Amino acid sequence: MIYEDFLTLKGRDFKERTLEDIWSFSDKEIEENHDFIQIVFPLNKPSQSVLHGYYLDSQDVVVQIKNNKEATNNIIKSSQWFFSFLKRNMYWNDQHDHNQLRITRVIECLRLLVSDEEADNFYNNVLELIKDNNQVNMRTLNFWKNA
Repeated sequence: MIYEDFLTLKGRDFKERTLEDIWSFSDKEIEENHDFIQIVFPLNKPSQSVLHGYYLDSQDVVVQIKNNKEATNNIIKSSQWFFSFLKRNMYWNDQHDHNQLRITRVIECLRLLVSDEEADNFYNNVLELIKDNNQVNMRTLNFWKNA
């Protein structure tokens, strides 16, 4: 899979979806699909949750995406899209929820491919959502903090 093409709206993922297709997911589709998050928010390590095996497998690919303004802008747009989902569906504010792993991935991806500032903004926005009624366990909060 060519991540840069996918992230710049020129390509499709392994299921023939465009990034725009994924941005059009309903909340139910976001919640029930578990194979898109690794594609929309790629990292330089394989996923422990999904076995499709797609990840940024070289430093050259990381640098190429990081230097592509359109790709990084779309990663930021994706983080805003996912944050909107989180805002509308606060059930993830619990001791354990798979969306908490997704939050960690978004923070790590932003830090790896965009900037510390964008990663910190996403992290702080998530904390702001739960500040008055935090149910998230300490281990997860530490993962987010250290992502």
